[in-house]
Amino acid sequence: MQNWFIALAVAVLIVVGFAAGPMSVVVAFLSFWITLYLLWSYELGFKDTWARFGLHRVKPPFWAEENQKWFLPIFDDRLKVAKAAAVALLIVAFSLMLPANVVRIATLLVAAWYVAEIYRAQKKSDVLDRARFN
Repeated sequence: MQNWFIALAVAVLIVVGFAAGPMSVVVAFLSFWITLYLLWSYELGFKDTWARFGLHRVKPPFWAEENQKWFLPIFDDRLKVAKAAAVALLIVAFSLMLPANVVRIATLLVAAWYVAEIYRAQKKSDVLDRARFN
């Protein structure tokens, strides 16, 4: 089943590349990974997400066999993967319909708002953690 998701992702990137140009493939790829990291961070926090997936232990090349044990758990929650893919495609679709500057500003504003929400959610859990140890 994992191979089908990889084939679908490659097909979508090819279609995006032909529809919106080669730079849109880079934008879609980066926005997918950033969105996926933010979705996991909302649940775990920034540092815990980095540590849980062992991103600090990954060594180049990223597709090496020893790195797979760190990357595969990222894709366990398929709902988060689908949301991240949807966000990446929405950014490319909006860039085809609207001026690029408007899409960039809107994307940065939404990302900043989501990061603020993550910090706010983590701040509440940090207060609860301190209360347990007092």
